[in-house]
Amino acid sequence: MGNSSIKNLGGRPLGFCIETALVAATGVFASKGFEAASMNDLCTAMGINRPSLYLHFGNKEALYLKAFERFSRMSAQLLESCLSAPSARAGVERLLREGVMMSTDPHGPGVCFITQAPLKSGEVSAEALGELARRRATVALTLRARFDKAVMVGELPPSTNTESLANYYAVLMQGLALQAQHGGEQAALLDVLAVAMAAWPARS
Repeated sequence: MGNSSIKNLGGRPLGFCIETALVAATGVFASKGFEAASMNDLCTAMGINRPSLYLHFGNKEALYLKAFERFSRMSAQLLESCLSAPSARAGVERLLREGVMMSTDPHGPGVCFITQAPLKSGEVSAEALGELARRRATVALTLRARFDKAVMVGELPPSTNTESLANYYAVLMQGLALQAQHGGEQAALLDVLAVAMAAWPARS
């Protein structure tokens, strides 16, 4: 959406693009986390002043939720794309590989949305905490649904605990991102990925 198509309350063009500003805010939150991202950081990255930020995005919590929603939407698209592979195993391997490549990309969006600890009561509202928790749980739930289908078609053994398997790979994704955040090299993380895939349940 171009700048000229966005109107302010007076009917005039805003002078900035809402989507571009939100992309910039997402980058700040993803690289620094909620607490460390200052209003000055956000305004500078978004190219707007505080009054404009409050007017068009709300307070810091509201902006964070919008940014997290955008990040979650992108993650969900990647998850769906990877898990559409012919087999659950191929889908999970692609998902982990894509995660390693993105988290070790110096020009990537950052990984703090994945690795930062859940926000606490008092930092944001109870409603926001509930929404964040729901979105964080999506990956494991989606993986489990895919694994349930894999059991039905015989790709995974009937005895497979799909909930535990989904949690394992969801936690592994977070761990790989955390290692990348702390300087883990891409080759080393791909080696971990290979070990994790070797643990894939064998067919009966």
